[in-house]
Amino acid sequence: MNANEVIKPAVVLLIIAGVAAAALGAVQSITAEPIKMQEEQTRAASMKAVMPDASSFEQIENVELSGSVTAVYKADNGGFVITAAPGGFSGAVDTMVGIDADGIITGLRVTKHSETPGLGAKSTDPSFYEQFAGMSGDLAVTKDGGEVVPITSATITSRAVTSGANDALQWFTANGGAY
Repeated sequence: MNANEVIKPAVVLLIIAGVAAAALGAVQSITAEPIKMQEEQTRAASMKAVMPDASSFEQIENVELSGSVTAVYKADNGGFVITAAPGGFSGAVDTMVGIDADGIITGLRVTKHSETPGLGAKSTDPSFYEQFAGMSGDLAVTKDGGEVVPITSATITSRAVTSGANDALQWFTANGGAY
């Protein structure tokens, strides 16, 4: 085997890889802003869904986060929207919880997950998440003596969502009056 048989394919492969990398970079730079805008619109719609009486939300910066809480937003009606990422069966279950000024859940949504399709993925069904509205205090699934009816065959996911709601309520109890 001579050097030309190795060098020529290597150079061709290098050129192809360079062109592909440049194309990917161009596509990423073109789509980054629309993706960011779509994520912001989705977050705003989710916030409005969990706190329907509010019209605007402002993220509280430099706030002490506890448990699985990942971000806290103050609503213009005195309530809070708190995001949490408790661990589920297949990873984090991103949860958004609306809590009014009295410490009562106004709504809950699972915004992102990697749970099992047909089982834990049912955490995004209204039949599951709507039961959290009006709840407060220390929440638990019925199997643990609480009021939250778990998803059939997805108790781990149900416990994770309940844990996210609990972490949000605990943050509110500890910090809500400070903001």
